[in-house]
Amino acid sequence: MAIEATEEELIAGRGYEGLFVPALFAPWPKHLISAVGIEAGSHVLDIACGTGVLTRAALAQTGPSGRVAGLDPAPGMLAAAAEITPEIEWVLGTAEELPFDGEAFDCVVCQFGMMFFQDRQKAAAEMFRVAKPGGALSLAIWQSIDQNPAFQDIVAVLEEHVSAEAGNAVTVPFSLGDSGVVERHLSQAGFSNISVALHKETARFPSTRTMVEVELRGWLPLFGIHLGEDQIADVLEKSDARLSKYAAPSGEAIFDTSAYVVTAKKPG
Repeated sequence: MAIEATEEELIAGRGYEGLFVPALFAPWPKHLISAVGIEAGSHVLDIACGTGVLTRAALAQTGPSGRVAGLDPAPGMLAAAAEITPEIEWVLGTAEELPFDGEAFDCVVCQFGMMFFQDRQKAAAEMFRVAKPGGALSLAIWQSIDQNPAFQDIVAVLEEHVSAEAGNAVTVPFSLGDSGVVERHLSQAGFSNISVALHKETARFPSTRTMVEVELRGWLPLFGIHLGEDQIADVLEKSDARLSKYAAPSGEAIFDTSAYVVTAKKPG
């Protein structure tokens, strides 16, 4: 089924794929895939798939004999994903109301999406419903922002040079730093054999200014915070002093990121 998106939505999706994915998200799929044992012929659902970095990695494991579906609520993300890998089953929808039959998937995965779910307990119940008996689940979730100090520094820049609201917006992805909350949601949904593993990966942005610019142009507008070009240029210039510690000789910004991967099983 073709995903319909406006030109603006598609451009945003392409931008996300071009910058955020290689800089921040590309190192993480291997952790989720190994955690659930995706193999040739597996049926896999990737929830909150974005432009599909994890979904594509799952397809590489299942091969043509498997089934791989990627679900996201943003049509621009899915349209950009479909441009890259049209053979994947891209589906518009939310984690709280998965448009799939029960017991349809061997593996259910979600990379950095659970923090944004409107009803996490309902989403956990839906993951349980669509998993086959004996099926596996893996979720990647950022640790708290104090465990990701580069983003703590970005928040400080925004609080000082934009607003407290701008700083708060950047903390949202780090709002599930307590893995116990996730474990309880999964246990209440019926999952068993729940375990948590901490992982660190390296993020690489083209420059320290890019670290901030992607938040100014790509993230803050989602919270209704829009800056003019002159203000953006001023914030970027003022960010240099605080973020210089992440600058490599190559000019790139390189820093560690920290997240935990929760795995679970559906009894069967």
